[in-house]
Order: sequence, then structure tokens, then C-alpha cells
Amino acid sequence: MIEKRKIFKEVMSWIYTIAGALILVTILDTKVFAMVQVQQRSMENTLHDGQELLVDKVSYDFTEPQRGDVVIFLENRSRDNSFSDFKIFLDDVTQRKQENTRLVKRVIGIPGDEIDLRDGYVYLNGEKLNETYTQGTTVKQGISFPLKVSDGKLFVLGDNREVSIDSRSFGLIDKKQIEGKARLRVWPLDKISSVK
Repeated sequence: MIEKRKIFKEVMSWIYTIAGALILVTILDTKVFAMVQVQQRSMENTLHDGQELLVDKVSYDFTEPQRGDVVIFLENRSRDNSFSDFKIFLDDVTQRKQENTRLVKRVIGIPGDEIDLRDGYVYLNGEKLNETYTQGTTVKQGISFPLKVSDGKLFVLGDNREVSIDSRSFGLIDKKQIEGKARLRVWPLDKISSVK
């Protein structure tokens, strides 16, 4: 009888430990940071297909996205509350939707900015941007320009302008779509560096 009780206590201890670890991982992944794999060429030469990024999910709870930030956002969903964060986490775990729902782009325009595309270049509030990180020319796609960035919205572009599908096609994104800021490239190991 004492032996059964001892085994039961040991089993329950393991169950509590595993459950606690799963809860901790869930909280960290939904609220603090996540690992995301780049599944596209739209950010070349800054980021390449297959690279792994550490995404900071906390910063934008306290600050606003800034021009030049490389952000990961949900293509067709928004992060309205903790329940939606948990639902997105469950979708990632159970359905492996990560590569289909997230995009990696650079913030070009924030609320109040006017964006224009002329002669293959981006103009921000009337000034031509000096974009040393881009590849290809910036041509108009489906959206009319000049474009004013409204409150709660952002204008985002991929660095590889010739292949990127971005705000030129789908328009402004809602800040609630942003999952986090790309902070660190962690894979491959010889490319570990901060994301700029």
C-alpha cells in the first residue's frame, strides 16, 4: 500500500512538472518571445529563406513600432487579446500554420506619414528615402499613391522590392496584426546577428 502511494506521488509529480513546463512554454510563446523561420525571399538581402529569428513580443506592448523596424505580423488575423494570442498559439501547434499566416516586412510609414512611390523610389513625407538595405526598384502595385497612413495602421515593405507582396498590394496593416519585432537572427549559426 505504501509502495503504491509512493508510485502515485511520483507519477503525479511528473505530471505536475510536465504540465507546468507546458504552461510556461505557452505563456512565453504567446506573450514574450517566439522563434520564427523566414519562409520567403521578400526580405533579401537582409533576411534569407530558412533563417531563424528570435521575435520580441513584449516591446510593442510598451512602445509603438518605428520606421525601419523589421516586424512579424499575422496576414489575416489580429492579436486583440490574450485569448486570440492563445488561439494563434494553438493553431501553430496543432495545424502548423506558421508559414502561411506570418509575414516579415520592414515598417516604412507610421500614423501621420504620407507615402509616395515615384521613379522606383519611396518618398516619405515628401523626402526620398535613402534605403541601403533594398534589392530591386520600388514599383507601384495595386494601391493608389500618395497614401496617408491613418491612426492604428502601418505601411510595410519587403526589402526585396521586386518579389515582395506588401503594403503596395494589400494596403496598410493594422497594428493589432503585429506579433512582434525581429530582434535576432539565430540560425544559421555563422549568421547570428541583430536584425536591422
